[in-house]
Amino acid sequence: MTGTSVDGIDVALCAFRPTDDVDRPTLDVERTAMVPFSDEARDGIESVLAGSHPISDVSRLHTRLAHEYARAIYEASIDLDYVDVVSIHGQTVWHAPQHHTLQLGSGTTLAALIRRPVVYDVRSADVALGGQGAPLVPIFDWAMLSHPQEHRVALNIGGMANVTILAPGQPTTSVRAFDTGPGNAMIDEATRLMFGKRYDTNGEIGRAGVLRTALFSAMAAEPYFAEDPPKSTGRELFSREWLSKLVTAHHHPSAPSEDVITTVTELTAWSVANHVRRYAPHTTRIIASGGGVHNRFLMERIAALCEGCTIDVSDVHGISSDLKEAIAFAYLGWRTVMGLPSTIPSVTGAQRATIVGAIALGS
Repeated sequence: MTGTSVDGIDVALCAFRPTDDVDRPTLDVERTAMVPFSDEARDGIESVLAGSHPISDVSRLHTRLAHEYARAIYEASIDLDYVDVVSIHGQTVWHAPQHHTLQLGSGTTLAALIRRPVVYDVRSADVALGGQGAPLVPIFDWAMLSHPQEHRVALNIGGMANVTILAPGQPTTSVRAFDTGPGNAMIDEATRLMFGKRYDTNGEIGRAGVLRTALFSAMAAEPYFAEDPPKSTGRELFSREWLSKLVTAHHHPSAPSEDVITTVTELTAWSVANHVRRYAPHTTRIIASGGGVHNRFLMERIAALCEGCTIDVSDVHGISSDLKEAIAFAYLGWRTVMGLPSTIPSVTGAQRATIVGAIALGS
């Protein structure tokens, strides 16, 4: 799994064994690793995300990423003789909900390099059926984190933040899930903009500042936050340019730079809490995962704004908070080779559920 945070490649070796409930196999996570991108790959991704590039650059990155994934598998010390199929999400470089989406990373190239089948291009079929192509993790949340009595929300804070609403006894056909807005992405961009650092370690910079109401109000006025689901978003909307424009307009140069980080962190916390209150008011437990769980200030703000909810990290429930999405996409790959649909129309807005991805067989 590689996400919008562009920090590296998450690898999870998972064993799934069918049970009487076809949607809920047993899961054993046998090995995990996070392998940083090479400087060349990270620079290539960030460069493509930042603006227009010739098709030669995009094509080069498409192939380069397949080599990065192969390297990550080997560096994670995974015995490929033991692997039936590899499932990759690819690196999202463009996401226009209900129109088109592009994840780079050639599945065919990777299959040739590792000589194993590869499930890839997991979003296109849902988009073709009128869906947003996202989120895709909710079926995993439903299978692994739902509870027969407890109202839960599965929260993932990656580059963007998303929630899956898990009501007791709920069938997959009525699950709701969507992106709430930026997760770490705008906090990271603000930290780069104001301090030249890649991210705010443990939320220490954000904790040191104060909330700037004018800047917060301008960011919170973004229409996406008021839209009803199905909805998904990405860096196409919540971009470096979006943030820079608002900071320039609403943050006085003489004010402490820490205040920008505090205010952007509050935006993520508020957008999560606001959506939980609007769409899952009976929630008693939030199960959090993703890189954002390491931002202590952010997690404290979410807890404060979601008063009455217990907030756990998914590790408490047997799913690594750092590797959850990698594990989830292994599950989606398993469903694909088993011939099971993975999309949920009530989540993506598609006409019907579909099996996700294409399969490159390798040789």
